[in-house]
Amino acid sequence: MRITFLTIFPHSFDSFLGFPVIRRAMENGLVDIEIVDIREYADGCFRAVDDSPYGGGPGLLLRADTLSAALAHVRTSSSKSILMGPKGRRLTQSMAHELSEEEHIILIAGHYEGVDERFRRYIDDEISIGDYILTGGESAAMVTAEAVIRLLDGTLRDGSADVESFEDGILEYPQYTHPALFCGMAVPDVLLSGHKERIARFNEREALKDTIRLRPDLLSLDRDFIYHSLHRDYCNEATIIRWLGERLPVPSIVHEDDPFLMLSRPKGRTLDTAGRNKILKTAAAALRMLWSVDISTCPCDEGIASTIRRLKGRLLPYDAWDKLKELEACAVDEDLVFSHGSLSLCDIMVNGNGIVSFVNLQGAGKADRYRDLASLTASLEEAGISKEELIPLIGMDIDEEKLGYFRNLHEVIAQSDAHRHT
Repeated sequence: MRITFLTIFPHSFDSFLGFPVIRRAMENGLVDIEIVDIREYADGCFRAVDDSPYGGGPGLLLRADTLSAALAHVRTSSSKSILMGPKGRRLTQSMAHELSEEEHIILIAGHYEGVDERFRRYIDDEISIGDYILTGGESAAMVTAEAVIRLLDGTLRDGSADVESFEDGILEYPQYTHPALFCGMAVPDVLLSGHKERIARFNEREALKDTIRLRPDLLSLDRDFIYHSLHRDYCNEATIIRWLGERLPVPSIVHEDDPFLMLSRPKGRTLDTAGRNKILKTAAAALRMLWSVDISTCPCDEGIASTIRRLKGRLLPYDAWDKLKELEACAVDEDLVFSHGSLSLCDIMVNGNGIVSFVNLQGAGKADRYRDLASLTASLEEAGISKEELIPLIGMDIDEEKLGYFRNLHEVIAQSDAHRHT
């Protein structure tokens, strides 16, 4: 890989080139670094690279003619030119990975008040390293280059970059070294156990806890990790899981920090990955397991009236409001059971011995059994299995009108959730 810096202060990169990681990458032929002085492409005996802005204003701007001449001298058909400036995309680890795949990147360090706006037509991208002000873009260019270089194969020891902050979208887990006891603070026992899986599970949990506490902005989506799942407890998942206890196989609560809920991740695979016959038999068994739970003390009411009341308190698209009014006007005779709420094949975890766990219980509680039937049969249809194949296995006749009612209700709930989570 080749990296070219365009700058009016080339000596500011001297210490950067001496960094051990950078120097080793250069010595091993992983990266070729070139420092180009923009002043060498300026006209006149004074080599002026800047001038006052038209229309007045403080400070100086780097001239477009000088910058474009310097860029043209180093640019090739495989180059990606990047201006370091405040109008650019915020540098992230994923962007660093993208840039590490480039053959040649040119990092242009702005200075003073910025660059002549007309120069922007010559660049491929603009990057900012944060919402603060620097005197020049040299520091930002070095930060960007280091983030890229350390990702090149051979720069770091194998695996060194795999568990760092931001690589998995979260912060790195806390780490400890000698002494084992310092000022009364001991290294966690699990790290001294030598049990690799327990250590990995502990590290993942601690990384998630730190991210929730320190950088919740990184947790933009609900995610599954190797040992844990992270959700936003928008509804009553924590309440339901605590109440269920041993009644059903469900994930355990590892950590709560409103609105985040960290759960254990069950070992198994989702039912949609199984064969047709196993899907049908297991889906029927899942319904029987759910509906057999005694709901006399269930703390969460997911009946029609409660559901519609909650939906009316949210922002909904106009078409969803119209459908909700129609649903509210219908009289439905409810047969309350314990319901998953939005049961799909992906919410049933299985292994060779059967059902391991039910997951995604945000809408679980007391509700009509058709709420599960509506979502599960829709999920079966997506897998190419008709509801008629399931019905004989659950031993009940299907009221098509009632099934349609709950499918419409699910649609409104889905629209509401999509609206709320954006």
